[in-house]
Amino acid sequence: MVNMNTPMPDCTSCIKVKQSVKPYTKQSEHVRTNKGEITHMDLWGKYNVMSISGHQYYLILVDDATRYMTLYFLKGKHEAT
Repeated sequence: MVNMNTPMPDCTSCIKVKQSVKPYTKQSEHVRTNKGEITHMDLWGKYNVMSISGHQYYLILVDDATRYMTLYFLKGKHEAT
């Protein structure tokens, strides 16, 4: 019989479920007003499978002011420049 007054250690799953992450601090309210003032870029790859055209990477560009996105498919990292 288990004594209900004795604290029982939590299992690993219980500990992970109880963990919390603090939210990111609020970003500046300032929005870029000029197109092209800031561009965010991400180069992703190498895919395990080539596309029909032989591409294994992609480059995405996002304009900070308009959120306009451009996507390029690349055969190698050297094409990112």
